[in-house]
Amino acid sequence: LTATLFLALASSSSAAAGLRGLVGGYNETASGETSYYSSIDTSQGGLQAQLHTLISPHTVLSYSQLWGAFAIVDESRFACSPTTINDVYSTYCWTTGSSTDGGQQCGSYKKEGDCFNREHSWPKSWWGGFDAGQGAQTDLFHIFPTDGYVNGRRSNFPFGLVDTASATYTSTNGAKLGPCSAGQGFEGTCFEPADEFKGELARAMFYLATAYMDQFSCCDVDAVNGSRIKLWQETMLRSWHSAHPVSNLELERNEEIYTVYQHNRNPFIDNPTWVDLIPDF
Repeated sequence: LTATLFLALASSSSAAAGLRGLVGGYNETASGETSYYSSIDTSQGGLQAQLHTLISPHTVLSYSQLWGAFAIVDESRFACSPTTINDVYSTYCWTTGSSTDGGQQCGSYKKEGDCFNREHSWPKSWWGGFDAGQGAQTDLFHIFPTDGYVNGRRSNFPFGLVDTASATYTSTNGAKLGPCSAGQGFEGTCFEPADEFKGELARAMFYLATAYMDQFSCCDVDAVNGSRIKLWQETMLRSWHSAHPVSNLELERNEEIYTVYQHNRNPFIDNPTWVDLIPDF
């Protein structure tokens, strides 16, 4: 590590340590959050627009930089050992680096467990393709390391509930692809992540709808229209946000993205109750 990066990581680790044990709340003493949100006035209305102005400016990474960022923000989460990174769509723990360097970055794949890649939880096709992302194409707050094969199976299907009996594919951590369960307001194919990631993915979607508010000229698809989340999808995401509160690991990831990489934050991780103050994402 360079001396600069070492100091940045040390600062990040110290700040993240101050967040441990804090779940679901905004800690005014932690890592400069008070000053970061000082311009936000929840009593004035228009909270999403206020947050957009605050969080939209950020350091934009290159696509290749995401590989190295995963090694910091996703290292040893959940059951993964140090030096390996967590996968949100499977139980695999991955070694960063290309195959020629002894790592497990995709590459080609034929089955679950072959390699990992960069999953856009808000698929690139939903805003019209990689180059139309306005920065979203490399935004760590909604991009996660995932098994390449499961990522490919998810494709650009919306998140939703899938009956186990009707699932066409179930991953090693219980993520399911198949017909959407009845009663969700949408008939089609859905991808249901494992319970431990539902809240985190919901907050990632709310972040993206806010950071890129009114910045996408495309597309009207099953789950979104431009940067707006459709009602049926938003209803599902709100239920996941409520049922699966912010975890210590999610707080730490938020802190590391802010400190080391993008220098902006996901406000719905720091302040989960703000989701309820925004009537329509």
